Amino acid sequence: MIGSLFVTGPAGTGKSTFCAAYKDWLISNDYRVAMVNLDPGSEFIPYEADVDIRETISLSQIMSEYNLGPNGAQIVAADLILENLEPIQKYLDELEDYYVIFDTPGQIELFTFRPGSPLLVDTLSDKKAMLAFVTDSVIASSPSGFISQKMLYGSVMSRFYKPMLFVLNKTDLISDEDLKNIISWEESPDLLNDAFMEEKQEMVKDYFLSLLNTFKETQMISKIFPISSRELYGFEDIYSEMSLFFTGGADTDTMYRDD
Repeated sequence: MIGSLFVTGPAGTGKSTFCAAYKDWLISNDYRVAMVNLDPGSEFIPYEADVDIRETISLSQIMSEYNLGPNGAQIVAADLILENLEPIQKYLDELEDYYVIFDTPGQIELFTFRPGSPLLVDTLSDKKAMLAFVTDSVIASSPSGFISQKMLYGSVMSRFYKPMLFVLNKTDLISDEDLKNIISWEESPDLLNDAFMEEKQEMVKDYFLSLLNTFKETQMISKIFPISSRELYGFEDIYSEMSLFFTGGADTDTMYRDD
């Protein structure tokens, strides 16, 4: 493979919809792409998966065999994926000139915080991996919501320490002014602190100012990638960032690349 993108983020942010839309965008621009569903608990996926873990791991079977409820079965299933990587890896080894998108479990902790997940990423990607942290722009449009998403982003980074994209999904649901505010908060912790103090005036200011300065002093301050999966907006920038990392940017401009 050329490179892979593991898509994660909180539940309800539109991860699977993002995967489907990005796959369609890549195909429409004549790139080869394979889709892997790593969520054994998903009841519906909005794309055709080239590899679907549900064909190997059954939640209902795990619940019956281990006498577990749905949540316990999800945890066992997340760990069982590690025991079923060989056929997936064998399939992916044949995709020399493909980008591969991995749709991870809907509950972020089932992917991010399981002990074997970093090994899973390295094994399936042949150590050619980026992560897309997908967040909901409606939630991120408030200072407290934005801070909570950035802290989750930092927790994912600490687990995998791979190149990461902070993908702001559902931008068609917020105003241009809200989007400008979010981008300004990413660029300036001081502006974010002011907005947060206005929202939460009773909070202890020194603590949160130190927290926001930590954002600035670490790689948690990054470029925001605003997208709309519904309108296929912003995917050129996602691809350009992936191309820059995996191929040195030789093919970052899809409008003018050679046939």
